[in-house]
Amino acid sequence: MRTRCLSILLGVLCAAPCMAGWILDGQPVAPEGGGGSSGGSTGVVVNVEAGTYPVLRLELGGQWTDFELKASTNNFTNLVYYIKSSGTNAFADDTNVWVYFTDDHSADVRQWHRSPPATAIGSQLANPTNSVVEFAIVCPSHECAVNWETWMALTNRALVWSFVRYDGIGLEMNASGTKSHWNPVVPVEWRKERIAP
Repeated sequence: MRTRCLSILLGVLCAAPCMAGWILDGQPVAPEGGGGSSGGSTGVVVNVEAGTYPVLRLELGGQWTDFELKASTNNFTNLVYYIKSSGTNAFADDTNVWVYFTDDHSADVRQWHRSPPATAIGSQLANPTNSVVEFAIVCPSHECAVNWETWMALTNRALVWSFVRYDGIGLEMNASGTKSHWNPVVPVEWRKERIAP
């Protein structure tokens, strides 16, 4: 009886830091996944059962075939994620991101095509002049420069994503041509495993 009580007490004491907001690395953080200031650990609770892979649906269309995608946990003071569908980049690169698109001039217009890493979607189209890529589906991996366990979670309320469209020549710009035109985007779902058609 005494041994059982001690093991229950020990279990409660071990769980207490998590209940009080201490998670992952043992550092005190704000409960509920509040954003950090460094772009690194944000105190998120990573719940594998809820899914740890976000799925983002980016609206492209018209001349826009590619994009840059960024994520932040402090409203873009710093980044935790950055990819370009048309090439590689130096910061927060995801070495195994999966990007899918359809091509309305391919043999089977319903088929999802997975873009090879660092390869522009625009260079893979069946008819580079007339093909339209209405949407791209982005499935980030856990192979990121910033440790995914510190920020990539459905429970991270501070996690925000933005993207800008690219046509193979330049980024989409605002009406005055002075700044790039970024759009907010949110994951349409979170999965335990990534989409793999």
